Amino acid sequence: MTSVISRSAARSASALAVCVALLCAAMLALPAPAQAHDTLLSTDPTDGSTLETSPEAITFTFSADILEVSPLVRVTDGSGDQIAEITPTVEGPTATATLPEPLAAGTYDIQWRVVSGDGHPIEGTLTLTVEQDPATEAAEDSEESPQELPTATGPVEAQGGAETTAEAAESSAQEGGLSMPVLLGGLAVIVLAVVVAGSVIMRRRD
Repeated sequence: MTSVISRSAARSASALAVCVALLCAAMLALPAPAQAHDTLLSTDPTDGSTLETSPEAITFTFSADILEVSPLVRVTDGSGDQIAEITPTVEGPTATATLPEPLAAGTYDIQWRVVSGDGHPIEGTLTLTVEQDPATEAAEDSEESPQELPTATGPVEAQGGAETTAEAAESSAQEGGLSMPVLLGGLAVIVLAVVVAGSVIMRRRD
């Protein structure tokens, strides 16, 4: 009786061991959960926005730090012609693509590609519309702030000085013309007085 129970217990233990082994093997065979890729959270300017003038740069913000591995931003116009190919600057979760020159009026596709923190490349496209050409913007700025014409302060002052000098010279000449007869008259009076005095003295001696 005891041997029968021992054999039954041994069989149960063996079956349990086999089940545990199979369960372990099944768990090891299951694929490990894949690490999630980083995702694009926002852009500046935003996708589909219409801008009055061209932006200076386009900024991409992701859900986590991205790798500085071959980031790329490509700008194409409405005809599909490539306008610019930019290597953006990567700082943590942010990539900034500075435009080499302002965009003309029109609609543009901005294609971007970066490498996620898990090593997998991610990419996408956004659309922007620019309303004004850079030349139009520059012309409007010039009209709003016209150049100031040079003042004529210097020449006017010089002219005024010349007129003042001429007036002073004329006044001096007039004063000189009036003082000369007075001076001659005074000399004549003195000479006449000397003559009269001499005549009186001569008469007294006689």
